[in-house]
Amino acid sequence: MALHTSTILARTPTAILSHISRLSTTYTDHAVAFALNANAPELPTLVSRLTKISCQTIGCLSAPLPGLASEGFISCSLVVFDKRNALSVRSTIPGRAAPQVGRWHAFRQRNDKSEEELPPGMENGLSESINWDNVWDRSAGDNTLPKELQALRPGDVNSFIYFTDNAPEGLSNSLALLPCATKLGLVASSTPFITGRPVTLFHNENVHSSGAVGIALTGKGPPISNIEFPGLRCITPPLTVTRSEGNLVNELDGGNPSKLLVAAIQKHGIEDNGSFKDDNFYLGAFQDDKLSQMYHIISGDPSRGTIALESHAAPAEGTKIQMYYSPKSACAEIPTRYTQPQPDRRALAFMASSSDMPPEIAQLSEGGDDAIHLLPDTFLAASENGFSLSRSQDGVSEGAWRCTVAGGLAGLEWP
Repeated sequence: MALHTSTILARTPTAILSHISRLSTTYTDHAVAFALNANAPELPTLVSRLTKISCQTIGCLSAPLPGLASEGFISCSLVVFDKRNALSVRSTIPGRAAPQVGRWHAFRQRNDKSEEELPPGMENGLSESINWDNVWDRSAGDNTLPKELQALRPGDVNSFIYFTDNAPEGLSNSLALLPCATKLGLVASSTPFITGRPVTLFHNENVHSSGAVGIALTGKGPPISNIEFPGLRCITPPLTVTRSEGNLVNELDGGNPSKLLVAAIQKHGIEDNGSFKDDNFYLGAFQDDKLSQMYHIISGDPSRGTIALESHAAPAEGTKIQMYYSPKSACAEIPTRYTQPQPDRRALAFMASSSDMPPEIAQLSEGGDDAIHLLPDTFLAASENGFSLSRSQDGVSEGAWRCTVAGGLAGLEWP
């Protein structure tokens, strides 16, 4: 499915421009996606060349690659798809505002709250028995696909790769109409100090500050998908969610989630300031005994028992979970299958990054201006805003979820 994937890192644009020129000659008019991390003075020339590779080109500005790209290195990742099975897309479907920690408790006592504090819809007198997951998601009722996708048969799309602004939920909801497709999106890096835009997206030769751009892939079966969270330490035994609401986990095995986390912290001798907010604690959800999703724990209340997740929805009741911790000394560990050539496969991976991650490795920090580093057969891009993923299995898609766990990585592989 993927004709070409590569990631190149260099101190100057020259080597990257040469790489782009070779691709332009070899893969004329095929669908192309790119992610670029460079300083503002280097952008005009690079972007001009990248957006002219094909009449079907999408791209975004991304973050430095943790563990690979030291300061001063330009990184450019490219993937080329066969034009017979690829269609580029531009979406302007709006997303939604960030969740407010603990706000779900305020929804219950309607008579004690002003209209401004109520969730959308309740101010119109809707019943308290309403499904708040759907109400809170302002775009849940508008499941219209981007116009380019409306001409395709939903069952023919096996995967959708996209770059999005910081509110991807509207597009994610509409993509649920493609049940056979695995959808993987990079939430583009914030660029107000680089381009003056909140994010910087490209669709052909047009530049956008919001929305999303993507490529839909049809044809043979979907690529192999995988997720990894290197560096995390498991600190609890398996537990079951027995009550959750919104982005809150209210009970685990019928007990107090915050107290369970505090007990685990004490058992493992982890230093904590008592609030969890500034520490790297996570909740991992399992499906069929496999780690499936990971959520950042952003607050806890031992008196009430709840823990809040950096998500719009916590794992549902009955979900098996475990809690994890990331030591502050943890390094970025990109799996070797993305940094070393693998026979007979091409890969694309999106990574959630953090400014706290060590930014360099020896072979890149050494060398002069001509130093380059090439990851053949791998498209690897990172963003401090994370990625969004919805996998399909047997024609059924999971609900899209967003990962901001530093070092977390989601990948697709084509044989």
